[in-house]
Amino acid sequence: MLKKFTFISAILITSLIACKEQKKIDNNLTEESLLTTDWKTIDIQKLPFEFNYKYDSILDYYYTLDYFSKRKLINTGSELNQFFSDSTSFFPKEDLMITESKNYPYIGKGYFYKRLPDVNNNKVLVFIYQNIQEEETLPYFEMQTFNKNNKAIDKLIIAGGINFDCSWDRKFSIDEDYTITITDKEACFDMEDEKEIGKRTINTQYQIKEDGSIVLLKNDNIL
Repeated sequence: MLKKFTFISAILITSLIACKEQKKIDNNLTEESLLTTDWKTIDIQKLPFEFNYKYDSILDYYYTLDYFSKRKLINTGSELNQFFSDSTSFFPKEDLMITESKNYPYIGKGYFYKRLPDVNNNKVLVFIYQNIQEEETLPYFEMQTFNKNNKAIDKLIIAGGINFDCSWDRKFSIDEDYTITITDKEACFDMEDEKEIGKRTINTQYQIKEDGSIVLLKNDNIL
């Protein structure tokens, strides 16, 4: 469970320095999966592409894995699910509230959501997963890149959220040149004074390079 807002509010006023962390990549794909995946049959989502959670629906716990499954936006039996690599971390200096959870980073299954256009023969996939050990946590969207041999290259959490005393919401948009704009919004609610405290918005841009790596372009920390 997340720490109380009195502790997190102190974190929220710290300066955010975008410093990319080396991420562990799980390459344990089976030989069978490499042989049977026919990429020509997988539809490609055109760019630009974006997603954000609607605020009212967040409060109602409207978004769950079941929501995406019933609308056939994910398939829990898809062979592409085996490409998912878990244990993805945020950047070490971001100080996002979700990193205060004892259940972070997420370890478990992810489900294929979208295939985006290739970058120099490198595949770009988006997965969805939800940490059921955190009841307040919304499903995450995670982008992962793979080379021509289907080996993982890089990955980035591009959407997610928390509905708690301290809330967090991450949305994304991806331009045609693969510039990824991520917006994080955080705030805590002071029960005694009945008002929001420590509210902040952080805008960060990344880009997928020709080698499939995801690099930081710029970061703005807006209090």
